[in-house]
Amino acid sequence: MQNLDQDVVIVGAGPAGLSAAQMLGRARRRTLVLDSDSPRNRFAEHMHAVVGFDGTSPSELRRRGREEAERYGVVFRSARVERVDEIDGGLEVVLAGSTERITTRALLVATGVSDRMPDVPGLAERWGRTVLHCPYCHGWEVRDRRIGVLATSPMSLHQIELVRQWSPDVVAFTAAAGDLGDDVRERLRARGIRTVASPVVAVTGPAEAADDADDAAIGDVVTADGHRVAIDAIFTGGHLEPHDGFLAGLDLARADGPVGSFIAVDAAGATSHPLVWAAGNVVAPMANVPLSMGAGSMAGAAVNAALVALDAAAAVERRRGHAADWEARYAETDRVWSGRVNETTSTVIAELEAAGSFAPTTALDLGCGEGGDALWLASRGWSVTGVDLSPTAVARARAAARNAQLDATFVAGEIDAAELGEFDLVTTSFLHSWDPEFSRIPLLRAALRHVAPGGRLLVVSHVGGPPRGPEDVEPHEHPPFATPAEERAALELDPAEWIVEREEVVERREIHERRAPVASSPAASSRAASAPAASSRAASRPPHLLDGVLLLRRLP
Repeated sequence: MQNLDQDVVIVGAGPAGLSAAQMLGRARRRTLVLDSDSPRNRFAEHMHAVVGFDGTSPSELRRRGREEAERYGVVFRSARVERVDEIDGGLEVVLAGSTERITTRALLVATGVSDRMPDVPGLAERWGRTVLHCPYCHGWEVRDRRIGVLATSPMSLHQIELVRQWSPDVVAFTAAAGDLGDDVRERLRARGIRTVASPVVAVTGPAEAADDADDAAIGDVVTADGHRVAIDAIFTGGHLEPHDGFLAGLDLARADGPVGSFIAVDAAGATSHPLVWAAGNVVAPMANVPLSMGAGSMAGAAVNAALVALDAAAAVERRRGHAADWEARYAETDRVWSGRVNETTSTVIAELEAAGSFAPTTALDLGCGEGGDALWLASRGWSVTGVDLSPTAVARARAAARNAQLDATFVAGEIDAAELGEFDLVTTSFLHSWDPEFSRIPLLRAALRHVAPGGRLLVVSHVGGPPRGPEDVEPHEHPPFATPAEERAALELDPAEWIVEREEVVERREIHERRAPVASSPAASSRAASAPAASSRAASRPPHLLDGVLLLRRLP
């Protein structure tokens, strides 16, 4: 998988963006939030209809949301996005006024909208205070006051009738609503709603709302015919302009509706692009804070689910590639290993047998290769099963067992997927890989599941060590190998079930891992396989001189 800067970039840190950020942070995703610091509700002093946060300022919600997300590792930056480009395996976010480009596996857009007020002097400076748009958000605060409603289209009729729920004193300025019709006029009159047909040319008076509830007008609405209508607050609906221009290069599908054109999304916020999600007012302009929070939470979960699916597909591909690399390694030569048992493995088992710790019964060798360890165990009376990824290696082990007439069965398959049952002894020697994606711990946990009560798991691993002299092979480059103590800690063993009998690093006394140098094809040599590369000096000396020994016993 390509190594991109982030798992997810979220653009926008309003209620939707913060909710998505918290979900993704808690899902342990590398998440970066880019925000222009100009939220839609920045003009409002308080939020309402937000359970648990009623009366809280929008800025306080943003502060708390950011603090919570940061606790889960989410990173925030002040920035404006200029555009988003597609790249191999992800997206590239280009910041405005900068040469910086941020790569990401997924993008979540929560940039909101701008409310473009009608071109009436006096409206813009009162926006969010005495010029309002949502009666559910602000109606209670101006209840029973003198309320105006400035229509901007025929759709404003709904807002006019809705506002009447909060006050009996409502005047509607209907010039932009068109011909209301006799039925509508009758309905408005029946509810006590006055109508003014002359266009509004200005709103005058103080820009701030009065603190008391007296009858003094805090503003006048001036109409084209020269009349002035005293009001305490006015509701109107501005033109809603989504902040999505930076996505133009992705050619996302759009949904056209009565209030404009917005990016089309499904219930989880997915757009027409497989790596882009959107939530909040940028796609649902009429959503309030709770709805935006819910949409952001849902979109964050959907993004994580999509990345989980991509991670699984990539893991399957890596796993198949790892198996193919091993098979290619074995298939390109007559034999890779010497056929003799690993010296550290044989020493530990012989000492246990000599001490009377156990007698030969059933054994499982995981990652058996061409069968050296398994055949040695069989020769000492064990009934052995060996498992390896490579069918070629397994075929050679089977042939060797037949020729020697030993009780050994060999299976080609995944170590942690085989249904093998339980054994009195489970061994694995040098189950390493140069592939950084390879993880031993899940395989060792699988090995633990195959140990019968009272049985043992023997793990022999490379730990390394400096060359003994100039004639020795230099160590190969590889990820650092864990010590037996580190691996035991990573396994998180239940002390009520497991006893650690040996946990040490030993020096190998005899060196006979490899049979001879192996010529690799260019294709095979380019793979990250777990067998050490050969050289003219490697026939008798491997690159690792110290072995780790971890011997665990499962309690009866």
